[in-house]
Amino acid sequence: MYQHKSVSLHDCRADKMFFRNGILSFEFSNGYWVLPDHPQNHSEKIVRTGRAKIEFQIIDEEINGVTCYIFKVSRGGKVIREEWEMCNLINAVNNGTFQIEFIDEYEGYQSRLYKCWIWFGVKPYHYECEIILHNENIAYFWNELQYDHIW
Repeated sequence: MYQHKSVSLHDCRADKMFFRNGILSFEFSNGYWVLPDHPQNHSEKIVRTGRAKIEFQIIDEEINGVTCYIFKVSRGGKVIREEWEMCNLINAVNNGTFQIEFIDEYEGYQSRLYKCWIWFGVKPYHYECEIILHNENIAYFWNELQYDHIW
């Protein structure tokens, strides 16, 4: 387990999600990025992990401490924001319908906002997404750094 701010999820896709015992976790079969200032990174480069996971301890340990908005374009060209139930998003990711690609992260007091893309196999192939977490702690897990996979 690693707890450090020198990890980036940018351009990384989560392909599994779970919510158990107040912990929301994302699993990345292709890993995520570890920056050079992380004590486990023994290079001067940003390197990819192998298979990895991130866990968020949600405040009050309830799934309603997580909000997900999906942005769709209507036939008239207007952008529509839909709030999605987290259990529906988790199910769609776990059954392979969706992958979540993390783009940007914004941190506030006991909260994080992730700007993401939801990817799927039919047109329009992706939707913009925001995931808002009200969390206390974050833990990062991986087994190895892949020094031949640099950013």
